[in-house]
Amino acid sequence: MSKIDYIKTSEIFKALSNPIRLQMVDFLLDDECCVTDVVNELGISQSASSQHLSILKNSGIVYPEKHGTRTCYKVNNKLTEEIITLLNKNNNA
Repeated sequence: MSKIDYIKTSEIFKALSNPIRLQMVDFLLDDECCVTDVVNELGISQSASSQHLSILKNSGIVYPEKHGTRTCYKVNNKLTEEIITLLNKNNNA
């Protein structure tokens, strides 16, 4: 029987407890995006976007990839993908 990593799981839920971060993750599930893409999609400032992405990165939900001078982010957590998928199904039901 596998054990749940309760600390890691609670960090994921804490990071997702903010509506802007939930929107970010939903947006990033479609494709990797840079901070500018997130700013344009969500209509928030670059500094707010960077702060939210930092929280998502520190919780292991997204990871950054360098593309020249740009840093792009991609969802890197299967649990988070499944949570967003369930939320989308629930909202469409």
